Amino acid sequence: MNNYKKPYLLILVLSILLFSCTKNFQELNTTHDQPTSTTIPPLVNGVISTLFLGWQEQAAIHVDWLYPATQLGGESSTSGYLLVNGSSEIWTNYYNTLQNINLIQDKINAATDKQSMNNVQAILNVLRAYKTFKVTDLFGDIPYSKAGKTYAGDVANYRPAYDTQSDIYKSLLADLKWAVDNITLSGVTTAGNQYVSLGAEDTFFGNDLTKWQKFANSLLLRYAMQIVEKDPTTATPYITYAINKNLFIADGSDVGLWPASLGGYDISGRPWSFGSGGTGFLRISSTMWNLVADGTNTAQIFDPRAFIFADVNASGKWAPFTIGNTTADKTNPYDYSTSIPNKNGCIYSPFNFYLIRDEHYIPELIMTAAETHFLKAEAYLRGIGVSKNTSTANTEYIAGITASVNMWESIASKTNTVESPWASAQPQNYTPSQLVSLLANSKVAFTSDDAANLKKIYAQEWLDNFRQPWLAYNLWRRTNATPVDVAAVEDASHATFYRLPYPQDEAVNNTVNYNAEILKIGTNSSNVKVWWMK
Repeated sequence: MNNYKKPYLLILVLSILLFSCTKNFQELNTTHDQPTSTTIPPLVNGVISTLFLGWQEQAAIHVDWLYPATQLGGESSTSGYLLVNGSSEIWTNYYNTLQNINLIQDKINAATDKQSMNNVQAILNVLRAYKTFKVTDLFGDIPYSKAGKTYAGDVANYRPAYDTQSDIYKSLLADLKWAVDNITLSGVTTAGNQYVSLGAEDTFFGNDLTKWQKFANSLLLRYAMQIVEKDPTTATPYITYAINKNLFIADGSDVGLWPASLGGYDISGRPWSFGSGGTGFLRISSTMWNLVADGTNTAQIFDPRAFIFADVNASGKWAPFTIGNTTADKTNPYDYSTSIPNKNGCIYSPFNFYLIRDEHYIPELIMTAAETHFLKAEAYLRGIGVSKNTSTANTEYIAGITASVNMWESIASKTNTVESPWASAQPQNYTPSQLVSLLANSKVAFTSDDAANLKKIYAQEWLDNFRQPWLAYNLWRRTNATPVDVAAVEDASHATFYRLPYPQDEAVNNTVNYNAEILKIGTNSSNVKVWWMK
């Protein structure tokens, strides 16, 4: 292993899901207006290190807002965490990272044979797109094209204008397509030079350029589909291109940050975010439960993922929480009692103890193979970018469910933390016959009703996003057709939670541009729809 030793650098270790590289990486000095001299590899590693979820992002945004808004989960009592804290953490993370991204771009542009940098450029495009799409989807319009350049010392860059979300999408989609088209696996440049490689210093895919290409093409399909209702002229050609290119994340190669491959890295932010300061009040929603079971007896569970996502209450019963229920369940079920899950008397079914408490194996997912199957299923069922074909849609839909079940069962069967060995405590072993029963269940199986089939695609994609609530949030806002329990009663603030408010620092530090944006959208409120919403 090589260590990059630079002043003030945070040394992290990163790997990709199912990839066993444990090379060190660092984040650049956070004093971005006076950066330390460095080279591209450690800068890229610094960008990769920022893909981890923030603690406040999970506690104040995911737990308190995204899970209840999407009805994937329900809060039996509010945690008291501040929305602004989570928003500020996400905003700061992004703009600190954008400095490094732009610095890498400067170094690429300065190359004598720029073609030799094509693979590095493609990797940078993918990382920039992933980070930026996530932030603009949460906030709407954001400073982008002129942002993240204060390191150059030009005062004109200190207070950047806001780009429209439409323009950001168009730019990033073009960047992803460029990445897919220009990743070069062999050969030399026109000038006869070798293509520059990150080599073993690529801590994300271990210099596997085919994986980068598949990830880029998969992201292209995700985000083109995200805007297809709003801007079909832009989105449809990209959907056609991505599907025809047929380069997608392979089943079993789901993309994420896998702590077991991090050389002892401990993702302590997850259990802290879910189990401290009141965030332990999150419970399995009746909406989610209705999609995996026909009742609250164990024998009525038809989806094996139920045993991975959910846990019984303190009385040993399956007790999903119906959003709007006024019976508070103010207890944290994620505390340890020696090495045994201690549910602290919780009334409703919490998220699975091991899924939350594990710090050493459960991945932070970025994109699953299942998601790509569901996106293709939607495209074929609706005839978007491809000819309508219900049979092909059903094939992709079944492949998506199968990939999701296999991924989560693999995670559960292999998890074996020092504190709590899930592999020995898992309540049910997954068998092929269970998958057959799942696919045949009336809540899951395709029928002759394509409108109903489309809702089933959305439902399974929503369920696969169980630990990616920001994607379930996007799907809910895009389609307005994700699962809903008719008995649930959402409060108005969650029912109209359409975006994150801009951090207050923007009003202070970027006043003119902030005020112009607020004048445009009306108010810095969470009930303002982002550009691509229905």
